[in-house]
Amino acid sequence: MNIHFSTEAQKREQTPVDNLFFSEFMPDAEGDAVKVYLYGLMQCRYPSMGDVSIGEALSLPEGAVRTAFVYWQSKGLVRILKDEPMEVEYLTVEQPALTTAVPLKYRSFVRTLNELIAPRRFNMNEMGHIYDCIETFRLEEKTVLELVSHCMEEKGRNVRIQYIVTVAKSWADAGIVTYEQARAYIANATVRKHGATAVLRRWNKRRPPTLDEMAMYDRWVSEWGFDDEAILAVCPRLTNTASPSFEALGDRLRELYEQNKVKAADIRADSDTISDEKEFARMVFARMGKVASPTMGDVRQLSAFMDGPEGLSREVVLLAAEECADAERPFGKLKAILKDWTEKKIGTVEEAQRALAEHRTFARPQEGRSRRKNTLLNYAENNAKANVADISLDLDEL
Repeated sequence: MNIHFSTEAQKREQTPVDNLFFSEFMPDAEGDAVKVYLYGLMQCRYPSMGDVSIGEALSLPEGAVRTAFVYWQSKGLVRILKDEPMEVEYLTVEQPALTTAVPLKYRSFVRTLNELIAPRRFNMNEMGHIYDCIETFRLEEKTVLELVSHCMEEKGRNVRIQYIVTVAKSWADAGIVTYEQARAYIANATVRKHGATAVLRRWNKRRPPTLDEMAMYDRWVSEWGFDDEAILAVCPRLTNTASPSFEALGDRLRELYEQNKVKAADIRADSDTISDEKEFARMVFARMGKVASPTMGDVRQLSAFMDGPEGLSREVVLLAAEECADAERPFGKLKAILKDWTEKKIGTVEEAQRALAEHRTFARPQEGRSRRKNTLLNYAENNAKANVADISLDLDEL
């Protein structure tokens, strides 16, 4: 059995309103907010009156209705349980709700905060931590509002209060206490996060960047002078790495920074040079009969012999590589030959051929002895008895 008043009869009934509402809450409220509260109170008393929405009944847009309930939530008269579709719970009107729950000096702040986090509402314990951000960490009220907004963007609307407090402490430690400082920090953090995220996307990693990775990216930009385009231009250099990382990328960027190559155009030109040097190193290894591909260390060592106005030409280096084809350690012997020719300032293929002929003539009487053929040590001994430390020619640091 369902017995109820008709809609017309319900319109003639009375909706009781606590006098505290008129004396304590209504004077400061705007007209639309009062209308929304009273009409909603009637719907609570007579649910069938809810067949028509508050916005339609009062000729108000849904946004205005929502704003009104957010306002009354900040006053402690309602609780927004759900945002879409909006579900509102009316609470009892009690004078202590405003005077004791919210310190007088924070009334305006709490009202703005509740509007910011709606439909969520901080409980008394959480609000105590928020007040600590102001009183203990000395953050301005507007700074705390920016802080809460930033944390919700980072972790979602239901971010834990412990995270907000942790971020507040880090801001205070960094001297970020004013609204202007907070805005500048958030803007910078957004840029850093975007840049670090772009690097991870370049490596097909879909996770967000860590705080340490964002800090590294910030150092590359603010201290070393790289921009987003330049940093991304270095990423292909890590494609042969099993697991590219920010640490490895930082090592590459440091090398470029020390060479004063921080612009994307300079980095691309440098990459083209490295590609050309790697291709030439593969040619050298082929002349020596080596199957393995040259490492970047091998490439650097070969390039060291050819750098500068007095460096060896590629033709000379290839000639030396052919001489090492039968050696037990062909690359080691090649480095010894190139070192010897560099010291003798051999610049042409003809000069290199004469040096090889002289070496063979010198080495021929030794052929009857028991020795390893064409080893690095034999070549070095027959050419000015080079020191063994020089023979190794460890140029990996070049």
